[in-house]
Parts: sequence; structure tokens; C-alpha cells
Amino acid sequence: FEKFNQTIRGLVAKKVADFKKDMTPSAEEEPTPETSSSSEEALGSDITIGYEVVLAKDDLISIDFTVSSYSAGAAHPNSYTEVVNFDLKNAKQLRLADVFLPGSKFLGTLSNYCIQDLKKQSKAQGADGMLDDDWIQKGAGPDLANYNNWSITKTGLAITFDPYQVGPYAAGP
Repeated sequence: FEKFNQTIRGLVAKKVADFKKDMTPSAEEEPTPETSSSSEEALGSDITIGYEVVLAKDDLISIDFTVSSYSAGAAHPNSYTEVVNFDLKNAKQLRLADVFLPGSKFLGTLSNYCIQDLKKQSKAQGADGMLDDDWIQKGAGPDLANYNNWSITKTGLAITFDPYQVGPYAAGP
């Protein structure tokens, strides 16, 4: 449990430190009385990190973190998902490959399934659905980087695609 706690504490601390670093203006960016905007200052910048325990068993825990940040003056906040699937018995964070048989062609199968499901979701939205085939193919294609956000659930795997990965921000995750 201590290794799990260290992993989570480290993840959150890094997100906060990165946000603070990104929000610290450089000398050239320091506001002057001429460039300062009271409405932007009033809104400020912030970061929120929430979580959902997707699965918790004696030997396995799967947690979805939602990181949302707003930079003063931006049109809208940005958010993304960070997932931790942790093997408590062996005190290690799981990789996607760890849940499939060695040598299996899981990535192609998973990609095909997700692409078909996303197309079905897009079609269900009607003729003006927000998801387009090229965006889906690129964001859900058989590239391991597309599958960083997977959770172990009671019934299998859940895959989360963040805004802009397979569709516009308005489509949501």
C-alpha cells in the first residue's frame, strides 16, 4: 500500500508543480499597468484534480483522475484523464500489455473495437455527429500512445479518449 500511496502522491505533486511552473510568467510576460486586465486577474488560473475509484480489490486498484486547469484569459478550461491501475500484490503500476497474454496482438484488436464503437457513437448522434472518421482513425489507431487511459472495471476494460483525441473539445471525453 505504501508504494501505491507514493505513486499517487507523486502523480498529484507533479501535476501541481507542472501547473505552477506553466503559470509562472517569465520576465517578458510580467504584466505591466498597460497590459494588465482586471477581468483576467479576477478570474485567475487554477487546477482541479478529481478522481474516481473504478475498481478496488484486495490486490488491485484502478483509479481515474480528471485533471482540469484554466489559464487566465483562456476561452475555456482544459481537462484530461490520467489513470493508475496498480497491482497491490506486486507493488507496481500496470501497463496495458500486462493484462494481455505475452505476444498477443492486443493493440490491433483493441484499436479495431474502439474505432467501430466510436463510429457507432458518432452515428447515434445523428447526421451532425461531431466525430469524423479521420479524427477517430488517428486518435484510436493502433498506437500505444492512444491507449494511455485504460481502467480495469468489474466487467473488463474501459478506454477513455480525452477531448481532441478522437473529436473536438465539445464532444467531451
